[in-house]
Amino acid sequence: MTESGREIHTYFLEHKADFIELLRSLVEQETPSDDPSSFKKVFSILRKSFEDLDYNVEHRPGKTTAGELVCKPEDFDPDAPSQLLVGHIDTVWDTGTLNEMPFSIEDNIGKGPGIFDMKAGVCMMIFAMKAIRELGRSPDVQPVFIISSDEEIGSFESKDIIVEEAKQAERTFILEPALGREGKIKTERKGIGLYEIDIKGTPSHAGLDPEKGSSAILALSNIVQQLIELNDPLNGINVNIGKIEGGERANVIAAKSKAIVDLRVPTKEDGERINKQIYDLKSEEKGIEVKISGGIRRLPLEKKEANQRLWEITQSLGRELDMELEETATGGVSDGNFTNLYSPTIDGLGAVGEGAHAYHEKIFVEETLKRAELLTLLLLHPSL
Repeated sequence: MTESGREIHTYFLEHKADFIELLRSLVEQETPSDDPSSFKKVFSILRKSFEDLDYNVEHRPGKTTAGELVCKPEDFDPDAPSQLLVGHIDTVWDTGTLNEMPFSIEDNIGKGPGIFDMKAGVCMMIFAMKAIRELGRSPDVQPVFIISSDEEIGSFESKDIIVEEAKQAERTFILEPALGREGKIKTERKGIGLYEIDIKGTPSHAGLDPEKGSSAILALSNIVQQLIELNDPLNGINVNIGKIEGGERANVIAAKSKAIVDLRVPTKEDGERINKQIYDLKSEEKGIEVKISGGIRRLPLEKKEANQRLWEITQSLGRELDMELEETATGGVSDGNFTNLYSPTIDGLGAVGEGAHAYHEKIFVEETLKRAELLTLLLLHPSL
């Protein structure tokens, strides 16, 4: 471990209890994405935490969400280099989940709704900056923080400000959880597409005039088979028909049917190709009308040259802390899918644990604190 790494490591050892106390305060404020009123207290905690670090905190209200916090140094210079850190404070858990999953720390395990995805990551942001400040250090590249309230429901309101800041940043760190017990960092994410396929048939009496009808359900079954054939798991392409519906009643040839389709692709080119193939889907049944809507929602986070360079820096800094970091690709999406288009991005820099969106959600405290040490070194790294 280098001298700088040892100094930072010692800081986090000495402030473990403070880290846990802030984490407790965040987890014990339940913040489901679809309840904007639930964010008032947690935003207040975060505002004070950043203001204590001499940051200006702007709350940008949402139209249907709680909005996001944009935090910049009081002496922020828009003409100087910046680095962007992105996280979210919303969770998939309904209010009242704490009664079943109370916050707890036992040995090296921390539990509670949203602790892994991703309130521990938000806590890491704050403590990385506290370490820098209290150790008398100063980042050469200005850190800018965005903490949103709608990531779990698609970042549909926070996306614009995230993209705006990513365009100005020379690098971006996404504090989503690491993957697996090994804490693998996410250097690639698949892109996602969402489609709705609506089919109109011709209704008729199933007993008296079946030959006069054209079944929308039969047509849909044929299209479902065509969709399944688009799967190419060896090359990372996944097409999932997640929902189907159709028909009116048993004695009527079905006039309507519908399918909802999820697409995951590893590259932009794959997305463009499969998108065209989906829009080219047709039914050979007579009297059938097929309407397709939707498209690629998020392009992949691909390992471009700039991302590879940022990953190599991250690995190197990990070694200063005696950490041998591993990377991985994942099929899930995050705000990193957006930022990657404008700024070199490393994702999955947050907590080490398991059970995102599950009742066994937990973090490994010591390993998560080590990741906070890594984040501290990344923030102190000079311009690329």
